[in-house]
Amino acid sequence: MLLQRPGNVTAGAGWPLTLVLAWCLAGSSAVMAQTNNSYPMLMSVKPAAAQVGATTEHELSARYNLAGATRILVSGTGVAGEIVPVETKPDDKKPNLPKIRVKFTVAPDALPGVRDFRVFTPQGVSTVGQLVVGRDPVVSENPDNDTRDKAQVVSLPAMICGTIEKAEDLDFYRFKIDAPTSLVFAVQSQRLLNRLHDMQTRVDPLITLRTAAGGVLATSDNHYAGDPLLFHTFTEPGEYLLEVRDVRYQGNGDWTYAVEVHNRPFVTQVSPLVVAPGEATALALVGLNVPAGATSSLTLPAETPPGLTGISPTFEGRPLNDATVLVSRLPRTLETTQPNNTVDQGQPFTIPGVVAGTIESESDVDCYTLEAKAGDRLTFRVVARQAWSAMDPYLRILNDKGAVLAEADDATVRRVQTADGWLENWGVPADGKYTLDIRDLHLRGGPQLTYAIEITRAEPHFLLELDTDKTLLAPGVGSVFYVRGLRKNGFAGDIALAVEGLPVGVTATCGRILAGLPDGVVILHAAPDAPFDARNIRVVGTATHPVPNGEPLTLTAVAEPLQEYYSPGGGRGNYPVDLHTVSVAEPMDVRSVKLSQTDIRLKPGESQKIEVTIERAPGFTGNVTLDVLYQHLESPFGNSLPKGVTLDGGNSKTLLTGSETRGMITLKAAADAPAVERQLIPVMAHVSINFVMKLTFAGEPVWVTVEK
Repeated sequence: MLLQRPGNVTAGAGWPLTLVLAWCLAGSSAVMAQTNNSYPMLMSVKPAAAQVGATTEHELSARYNLAGATRILVSGTGVAGEIVPVETKPDDKKPNLPKIRVKFTVAPDALPGVRDFRVFTPQGVSTVGQLVVGRDPVVSENPDNDTRDKAQVVSLPAMICGTIEKAEDLDFYRFKIDAPTSLVFAVQSQRLLNRLHDMQTRVDPLITLRTAAGGVLATSDNHYAGDPLLFHTFTEPGEYLLEVRDVRYQGNGDWTYAVEVHNRPFVTQVSPLVVAPGEATALALVGLNVPAGATSSLTLPAETPPGLTGISPTFEGRPLNDATVLVSRLPRTLETTQPNNTVDQGQPFTIPGVVAGTIESESDVDCYTLEAKAGDRLTFRVVARQAWSAMDPYLRILNDKGAVLAEADDATVRRVQTADGWLENWGVPADGKYTLDIRDLHLRGGPQLTYAIEITRAEPHFLLELDTDKTLLAPGVGSVFYVRGLRKNGFAGDIALAVEGLPVGVTATCGRILAGLPDGVVILHAAPDAPFDARNIRVVGTATHPVPNGEPLTLTAVAEPLQEYYSPGGGRGNYPVDLHTVSVAEPMDVRSVKLSQTDIRLKPGESQKIEVTIERAPGFTGNVTLDVLYQHLESPFGNSLPKGVTLDGGNSKTLLTGSETRGMITLKAAADAPAVERQLIPVMAHVSINFVMKLTFAGEPVWVTVEK
């Protein structure tokens, strides 16, 4: 999964800068490719959208082979995928297919929005792709539409799907207006690339409305991140043009887009932004082409989990596009019509709870008051931009004299930076009254600047992240994934890991995240007779936290998957996705990893050697690197070694070239290594796919004990 050292660098040596630069500049699809068994890396689906209540056919493109694909796994509910069979002759050899045809069937009640999906193939499960689900008929681009004279004629409403496939590409669409009307043009493009495994450049789409003669009526660039959103009133019947291009006139064959065009209300936000599951909530609709005072009633199922969730509000009996709300079971305080712009006017609320409101006008400030006692510790979480509010929130805590005690601006949520603030574990300095003060950082205002603030007592807890979104296995072969624990508010203990939903024939050896360390590991193994399959799994962590003079708290958390991606310049990044999928597929380049010992007992200052023997697939002579931690350019992404225990690179043989099958891992305990009993670690064999991504194989579970 991760790159270690190139073939001409000895164990323990550093990276020559010129070599790194040469590999980075050479391009990701070929650099260091040592395998013919790479999992497919999805790059685009064309058209990029599917219609609610319809079945549509699409072209799916990938790096590496999609031949033999049998299943499509889609996140959420209401969308099913199937592979369009490829005609082959009985004597045909296995083809190399970077493109296949697929069908998506969307239920009539499916929620609009973007779905993650992946494909199961004989090479294993693919990376994540994205499909836009919309309410209007899908129109696919005619490639010969690059000039006004060749503009493609479309009927509205429509979901217009195309590709900015080359430099200086202009895509023109011609549509007719029979009577004065107002149209919404909503683009999904740049946001579809965030999860792509090997997309190192990003589209920056721009749309322009023109008269039939080419005159500019309106244009839109960035609204939802880099994606445009445009609303225009056409006063005269006639023909008009929609132009789609990259703002820099760049292009790429995988830069797809979907433009939703219709005259219905388009909801950008709802107010209040927070709803309680199982309770009817009256929502004010905010957006484009939305009549003043438009409302919608929403009742989410009682079992809806807390957090951000998508909805599709209705208006005048018609379901609209998707919007986002914060689901919370905490008491809600909704902003009233009374002034709340100063400390003296602060609207009271209780803890724990959620407050929700709108920055209605320029320079508006909303104030909420709370009573707290010295020693209380509170957490304030803002949700605005995460729910596509236009607000850039700026949060402050004031004392009764108006002095600023704490503030929060931007934060990182699941490794993605957001404009929403997050003030954690704030300590109340004294008994008394305090004011929560929120405004837009740029002092803007308007109905689209909605927000919610979740205020809770800072209880001990932890969060979990899965490094990578998939684990590839073959019958008789093992692999691993790492789990990172983020401890909060005083919790500092061990975290035990468990896995749910594994394919038949796959077993898991689950480790723990040791106190004071960030990572634990899970080692999976497929039985020799394990059937080919792919399942989405759930990883759960459990821990206990001591309570003075009381019963220990039992803490649990579900891990959130992160897909690795190849970032520009040769880096490795992670982006949140909906699914972690385990697949069992055809044998790969390494058929087994055998270890000389699996129970390692070290005293401080001692070393132990593990002899490693790999079985290569017939004809496979590519480099194989051995390791006990995930790392890229010497940066660790996963390390379950006990504190004070390291890989002794100078006394290890970690690079196996050509037909070599024997290597060695040496573990060394520092003189001050603390005692630990049976910590799980993997011994991994990596085969490079490109400069960043690897196939990862694992031997039997290894247990490391450091004795006193």
